[in-house]
Amino acid sequence: MEQITNMYSQNCVICLKVGDKYSADYVNNLYHAVRKQCDDDFYCFTDNPVGIDLGIICLDIKPRQCENWWAAWHKIEIFGRKEIQNYNRKMFLDLDIVIQGDIKPLLESDADWSVISCTWKGMKYRMEHMDQPRHNSSCIIWKDNTWVYNLWESDWENNVKNNAGIDVWVHRVKELNPTTHPRIFYSYREGCKPEHYWENDYKPSYTYRPEFSVCLFHQKPDIHELDYDNILYKIWNDSF
Repeated sequence: MEQITNMYSQNCVICLKVGDKYSADYVNNLYHAVRKQCDDDFYCFTDNPVGIDLGIICLDIKPRQCENWWAAWHKIEIFGRKEIQNYNRKMFLDLDIVIQGDIKPLLESDADWSVISCTWKGMKYRMEHMDQPRHNSSCIIWKDNTWVYNLWESDWENNVKNNAGIDVWVHRVKELNPTTHPRIFYSYREGCKPEHYWENDYKPSYTYRPEFSVCLFHQKPDIHELDYDNILYKIWNDSF
């Protein structure tokens, strides 16, 4: 069967599945959560499309061979992919998120390039981690970031070797200065304020916060590891 796709929308939503860290369920659950709020074309860059919903447009992507390479670096590669360049606005979403509320502020964004502000990392974190980012790329919105891709690609091996990931690289390169999204995100482990984790002896928050729209699971536990009666698991699995 062929994939079902609009291919007519002005904007698109993108995710990434490389390797076996996340199952196809993560792609499909994210897709259906987005579909409840918009009908933009939905892409998955992947090295294995098996099990992925036919409504999702799958595009091939393969890991590079380099010291310190990990899947998050593909986000920079996606900036340069020609298949999506004709869309006005592109929105990338990590697989390890739960959309629990209204994402209209993202879908209506006119930002040239924006990322998540880590509101859970306060002044104490900034003073103790001067060389670390205070933003997060679990959601990226952009119009044309081919110039960012070209900058990274020109010395990609050293960029990968010398930086722990895309967020660190963006933070360290002076000419890269994305804006931040509306504050509708929080971290399952780290909460939404410094006192929830970083200024609380690093005690995990592990709290559902209904006043926000998107919950990030950017550390353990993974979403599928939650108890089945956990409200976030139910929302993610569409059983709430």
